[in-house]
Amino acid sequence: MNQRELAFDILNRTIKNEAYSNLLMRKKLNELEPVQRAFVTNLVNGVLRKYESLVYQFKDEINDKTNNRLKILLAMAMFERFYLNEKDYVVNNEYVDLANNKYEKSFVNAVLHKVKEYKDINELSVKNNLPEWIYRLLSSQYTEEDFEKIIDVYQSIPETYYRINKKKCSFDDLKHLNINIINDDIFTSDKNLLNTKEIEEGLFYVQDYNSASLYKHLDLNSDCTLLDVCCAPGSKLFNCLDIVKEENAYANDLHPKRVELIRKMAEKLGFEKIHYLSGDGREIKDKVDIKFDRILLDVPCSGLGVIGRKPDLKFHVKPEDLDEIEKIQYSLLESMDTLIKEDGIILYSTCTLNKKENERLVQRFVSNNDNYELLEDETIINKQGDCFYYAKLKRIK
Repeated sequence: MNQRELAFDILNRTIKNEAYSNLLMRKKLNELEPVQRAFVTNLVNGVLRKYESLVYQFKDEINDKTNNRLKILLAMAMFERFYLNEKDYVVNNEYVDLANNKYEKSFVNAVLHKVKEYKDINELSVKNNLPEWIYRLLSSQYTEEDFEKIIDVYQSIPETYYRINKKKCSFDDLKHLNINIINDDIFTSDKNLLNTKEIEEGLFYVQDYNSASLYKHLDLNSDCTLLDVCCAPGSKLFNCLDIVKEENAYANDLHPKRVELIRKMAEKLGFEKIHYLSGDGREIKDKVDIKFDRILLDVPCSGLGVIGRKPDLKFHVKPEDLDEIEKIQYSLLESMDTLIKEDGIILYSTCTLNKKENERLVQRFVSNNDNYELLEDETIINKQGDCFYYAKLKRIK
């Protein structure tokens, strides 16, 4: 299977909603050379990120009977032609070869010969490479200025950020990796550090820039008892352990396999005394007999804040999912009442931009529960990382 065949297989399974592209690439790209791996990654993510506008380029040449497989193949060809500046004869030859049979080969060849120039797009959802329902949802909830920022984040290729493990090293110990220190916690590098011995030794780990800032809103001290309710992959909890004693920290996740991944990562980083739980976050109260000073509640969500990093999410999330997601989020937040101490803080967070899952849900919770005060909340939108929402809630009685 050559590079384009592999990219096509990943895209086909992703857009047909059979799999997630990042998981497929993690499995399939290991055998490729670095240059080949970069090409496949760029092609897959580029097509996913710009799929709607790529299909628009040949929409006049297809009809309702044109199958998704051919649309994906042609979208790949358009991406190479218009964004990678590949030569026309290479695009034609490669993608005609990828077609299944004589009819498909003839069809692909005809379309590629007709579509030579990039067409300007007037349809706003298509121009911004979003399903229409996501475009309408976010454009109705945000100002024009903020919506433009969101689109900019969606269309940007995110940088890889690394979070230092202060338990094991300092920035001085990492200077040989050509690091660029961003703040007290985060750095980048001109090199790819994902396969280095330093990351294997737990000196640092990959974490989104904005995600890595959330722990600062918990007002932590060393003696806090801390619960991370939906913990996987664990990075937000590990951030807190710069301050909190690890024996005071509890990690929970719904899936036992994910709890084991958290445990393995914690051991690699040098954290050996964390308490682990596995189960529905709404049932933790039946498993522990303590109350917590701080609760980190990063709830399952629609994920509309991470489309820049995971462009395949726009193919997976559906509008009919949102009401059920919101019910789960609200019930999770309500169930924390028996777990949090008086004067304790709950940090509710999501990686979505849907206000119904964010500030509107929190406002409803505070209105229905007069023993809580909203201290602060914010929707974080910047090109340095994923979009996040957080709300800092204090139990006042």
